[in-house]
Amino acid sequence: MNILLIIEGTYPWYRGGVSEWVYQYLNHLQEFDFTILQIATDEFQGLNPSDALYPLTDNIVEFIRISPPEMNSGSLNYLDKWFEDSVSSQELTKSKFDLVHVTNTGFAGWLGTKLSTINKIPLLLTEHAIYWKEIEMGAVALECGYKIPNDHDGKNDVVSSFKNIASLTYQYAEQIVTVSESNIPYQKELGANDVKYIPNGIPKSWLKSEKSRGKEPVIGWVGRCAEMKNPLAFFELVEEFRSKSISPQFRMLLSDANEKELENKVKAVSLNYPEVECIWNQSAQTYFRDFDFLSITSHNESQPLVMLEALAHKALPVGFRVGDLTEKYGLVIAPGLPVSKLADNIIRLWNHQAEFEHYVENRFARVQEYHTWEYIFSHYKTLIKEMMEEVIEE
Repeated sequence: MNILLIIEGTYPWYRGGVSEWVYQYLNHLQEFDFTILQIATDEFQGLNPSDALYPLTDNIVEFIRISPPEMNSGSLNYLDKWFEDSVSSQELTKSKFDLVHVTNTGFAGWLGTKLSTINKIPLLLTEHAIYWKEIEMGAVALECGYKIPNDHDGKNDVVSSFKNIASLTYQYAEQIVTVSESNIPYQKELGANDVKYIPNGIPKSWLKSEKSRGKEPVIGWVGRCAEMKNPLAFFELVEEFRSKSISPQFRMLLSDANEKELENKVKAVSLNYPEVECIWNQSAQTYFRDFDFLSITSHNESQPLVMLEALAHKALPVGFRVGDLTEKYGLVIAPGLPVSKLADNIIRLWNHQAEFEHYVENRFARVQEYHTWEYIFSHYKTLIKEMMEEVIEE
């Protein structure tokens, strides 16, 4: 079976939840062949895949990169010109694929809709981030590198455009999958029906049955240095602990997101917080084992992969309730409450170790049962085979 997988930025260049998902998806579906169509800025296109962060798996037949379109209004007319200029010459309009799979309802969603219609093959959507919502919440760039306009009208046009693209993608997708339960209401709002929830995951080998802890907690932060991840908010939590009864260790694992202004600001602010160890562009896996808590500060989230990775190492996610970061997975407070409330809750739980360990174990058990890649991609194998059986029957 040949699958056309359309992605934006991410794999194999940068660390992050979608990059990891794509890599694990390719690894776990080795019986399928993939052509990857990546929508990315020229900066991505100049990189050699053999030098990328993630290896290209053996089942990738072809890796094609194109630039994102230039948006010029809230309508979708510009997309047809983009298709003619960038895609029609790539031999993608000939029926050599059995399925089109897209990872969002942005440019990838529109392109998947177009190509699945031309080739008369099914479209599978796995929606990670909801682009229009992220833009409303303050995103300054998309995964493909497209920069969001700074002016109010320009931003509104982009939001309107992505809402239209999302509605179109939902209409044409044979199956809609979400990785986030919290996103389902927003999907239904724009016409999505029969949304299937298949969550994010972690390698089974990451699950740690034993955990050693020190006298003082280690509080970590892991993520891309992107506005949507709101890394500067971590220093607000650090500030709160300067006047508290315990003195945690703080460690930030940051990866480049090509938002240089924010990166420079984070580096400048960190100089005022010598108690925070900032580590750039390194794998977080070796550091999770030392964490007792993981701070999640995002303005908006779907189901953050770092939340599951932390729990696999029996580190408790903490933060304001956002996306799937709820009481089911972490220690959370309502948005709008002071960050001092979060710090006090962390201290109270840490000072009652038996309660703390019980709290962590319950959430670790959820990850162990429902969030391993093996479990997740067994569902995808079944889903794809069912979709192809329906095509044969027709």
